[in-house]
Amino acid sequence: MQSLLYQMWDGSLVDATSYREQKLLRFLKYATEHCPYYRDIFRQVGFSPKSLSCFEDIPLLDKTIVRRFQKELTSDVINSLNFYAMNTGGSTGEPLEFPVSRIAGLIDKVHQEFVCREIMQYQPGDIIVAFDGSSVPAKSLDAHRYWVVKSDQDASYGRLSYSSLYLRAETLHYYIRHILDTAPCIFRGYPSFINDIAEYILKNNVSIPFRIKGIQLTAENTHDWQIENIRKAFNTRVFLQYGHSEVCVYGYTLDDTYEYYCSPFYGFTEVLGEDGKHVKLGDVGEVVVTGFHNFAMPFLRYRTGDLAIFAGDVGGIIRLQKIVGRTQDCIFTKNGEKVALTALIFGQHYHAFRNIQKWQLQQDIPGKVKVRIIKGEGFSSEDEMEIQCKFRDICDVDTEFEYIDYIPVTSRGKFRFLIQNVQA
Repeated sequence: MQSLLYQMWDGSLVDATSYREQKLLRFLKYATEHCPYYRDIFRQVGFSPKSLSCFEDIPLLDKTIVRRFQKELTSDVINSLNFYAMNTGGSTGEPLEFPVSRIAGLIDKVHQEFVCREIMQYQPGDIIVAFDGSSVPAKSLDAHRYWVVKSDQDASYGRLSYSSLYLRAETLHYYIRHILDTAPCIFRGYPSFINDIAEYILKNNVSIPFRIKGIQLTAENTHDWQIENIRKAFNTRVFLQYGHSEVCVYGYTLDDTYEYYCSPFYGFTEVLGEDGKHVKLGDVGEVVVTGFHNFAMPFLRYRTGDLAIFAGDVGGIIRLQKIVGRTQDCIFTKNGEKVALTALIFGQHYHAFRNIQKWQLQQDIPGKVKVRIIKGEGFSSEDEMEIQCKFRDICDVDTEFEYIDYIPVTSRGKFRFLIQNVQA
């Protein structure tokens, strides 16, 4: 199939396939020139960044390798770059901290603006709100305000963030009232969180007196029943977005087929089988990604741990029919309320993440969670206290710590971040 042409900001037309290949080659060249890890790996496998013919010979990257070779993976010109530290809790249970070039963050923002403007028909003056795991100051909570206002720079992600951390049966009506007063045009955020709002609206016959242009669901795997609830409650179109803190892939949907389009301007996406080879059309494989813009620490052929159905390479755009692997597990408070781990863990920025090699949660009774931790070199009592305080302050859940050397996998070889023995 012929490659698709895209109009750039300067009016020029760009061939998507050619752009993707050229960008990939340039980034591979940069990695071999500035990152000792890749320089050694390329030499070992006989790969030269002059051609993509042997690209699949490059060994896969994962969190364990990043943690072990972080210094060698970091660019040797990082001190001359504008970058920031990013950390991820990770649904695989392996937290990670790494540097990210600010240009990568800007590219992500450009993509988000594209989705808002071109797909959800954003116009100046429209209000975008987020539904995420933001922390809210105590004074606001005392006044029953479970949201925070963000800077204008975050406008495309939402100038106001409703926090899922404080969503309870007794607080839900405060969220609803504020949403009705704010009259946002675009929602974006956790599907489990927005679905809880939608279910309340449907159950209580709440009328929405304004037009919502679209709702973008992100950060969790989304179920069909959630989409239906949300679409019905808010009388609008629902879109999905797929990405990672490692800024290697930006996937978005256009219609109710909910097929993801992975941007060729953001990174290169592969879907690999257990044999390491690319799967065929319609088959399931692991999503493996290569980002184009993180010059501080390039992620080449990075294993996301997510499974997807490969829907083809169409005009230079990798398509994913469905993504599997985003967790929506919840823990239960003493009162039996559910708190999504996306808000409590994966949407938070724990300083302890950098000092944890791997961790796992187990809940046997409401209001109490056992935290199993494989310590990293710098782990201390301060890290334990941070986790303890977060769990207690956010959802009134007590923590019991167990420090171990190994976390077993399931009989099928899969790791479970949460072992939930409490029945809903």
